[in-house]
Amino acid sequence: MAGLKDKVVIITGAARGIGQEYSLRFAQEGCKVVAADVLDVTDTVKKVEAAGAQVLGLKVDVTSNAELAAMVEKTLARFTRIDVLVNNAAIYGGLRMTPFDMLAEEEWDRVMAVNVKAVWQACRAVVPVMLKQKHGKIINISSGTIWMGVPYLLHYVTSKGAVWAMTRSLARELSGTGINVNAVTPGFTMTEASMNITNREQFEQTRDMIVSAQIIKRSEQATDLVGAVAFLASSDADFITGQTINVDGGAIHH
Repeated sequence: MAGLKDKVVIITGAARGIGQEYSLRFAQEGCKVVAADVLDVTDTVKKVEAAGAQVLGLKVDVTSNAELAAMVEKTLARFTRIDVLVNNAAIYGGLRMTPFDMLAEEEWDRVMAVNVKAVWQACRAVVPVMLKQKHGKIINISSGTIWMGVPYLLHYVTSKGAVWAMTRSLARELSGTGINVNAVTPGFTMTEASMNITNREQFEQTRDMIVSAQIIKRSEQATDLVGAVAFLASSDADFITGQTINVDGGAIHH
């Protein structure tokens, strides 16, 4: 992708799954990668280094303003700037499909804290740096569930709908600053997190149902998402902001 070499990219939720794949793609593009996660990022750091890229692995709870501030400080100390923020961290894999009226209030609040509030908090921590640079790219990871209205995951779907709305509003608010804000809505992606939402039989039924609805008749892999995110981070997307790219093999026409 044009203009990505040597860019400094922060990816939250980078320890495994899709976040790790984003980290590897940016490494392959010649970026300097900051892999942030509340989980151990050692595996991601090793893989990024093996790809020949510079990397900073950080333990970060995205719900903590203090830890986000430290993330920014350490990134600047190592790489001097922040070009791209990928807000990927989210609660998903530990959730179970549950009727809306049986959801625990504590779980609802936890999902909103990580999936919505923390996206705002991360943007608030990083944007001042981008404003000084007069340039930056923010890419928020929403979910294709918002287009489908998936039942029994009301807290998750609601949280990802909020991320979509936040993307549009923040793009407007940052008009004229040189900062672009966009989002990606992944489809049903074959990750460990997806497999943990239901039991094995229900997972396979859901997968087969979704694949049958897609134009591209195969399961979506984490590697299918990285191109869209890399594009939005690149200079090829400098005239794109406030938009959401749906990457789901054509399951939803949006």
